[in-house]
Amino acid sequence: MELHIDRDAEGSALFRFDPRVKLVCIFALIVLVSMVTDAVALAFALLFAVLLLAFSRVPPVQLARGYLAALPFIALSSLTMLLASGPGSAMAMALRVSTSVLLLLLLVRTTPFMDLLWALRWFKVPALLTDMIMLTYRFIFVLLEELERMRLARKARGFQGGRSLLDRKAFQVLANTIGMVFLRSYRRAGQVYAALLSRGYDGKARTIATYRVGGRDLALGIVFVITGVWTLALQMGWYVWP
Repeated sequence: MELHIDRDAEGSALFRFDPRVKLVCIFALIVLVSMVTDAVALAFALLFAVLLLAFSRVPPVQLARGYLAALPFIALSSLTMLLASGPGSAMAMALRVSTSVLLLLLLVRTTPFMDLLWALRWFKVPALLTDMIMLTYRFIFVLLEELERMRLARKARGFQGGRSLLDRKAFQVLANTIGMVFLRSYRRAGQVYAALLSRGYDGKARTIATYRVGGRDLALGIVFVITGVWTLALQMGWYVWP
């Protein structure tokens, strides 16, 4: 079953790379970037993330949507640093968070969701946590379908939307909707759990994904190591940008 988040992964140039290598490399670079304060070093890391996204052939529209979703947080954190420490710190914060967001978009847009969970399990992340992530993600769309079904039912009965939340009737409808969603989600959760038990679920989800680290995975790791070293060199002043 193809998940919504996997629609663009298969067409990516990084699709067949080992998810464990991508996970380690990307998170290691994010940790490094989070400790860097030099604007030039951060700009270099951001340039690397942009070039890697271009190489991966992820649709720009999807990247733009993901980045725009994080843009308010980037702007708020940068504004806070601007008021507290000045424009230099604000610029560094914007570059730092932007790089981290783009790297995370690279990870989720080039790695199938189930493969990413498999990599997390390989790194000994508790199976209960990864299974909760998987079920939560799948359940989001179930709840959205329930909301859409309820909206159509109200519309079929002549309900007119567009009222302010201060309107008593609109507030009552909203409260009833929230209550019904909770009840239906609780009932659906019981059905899902019963279905899992009937299929032999014992607390550990199993996947057919198997990967072996090959030459291209090592090459990707080397590229990330070189990028990290250059970023650190720029941060420490070991190399001066021309």
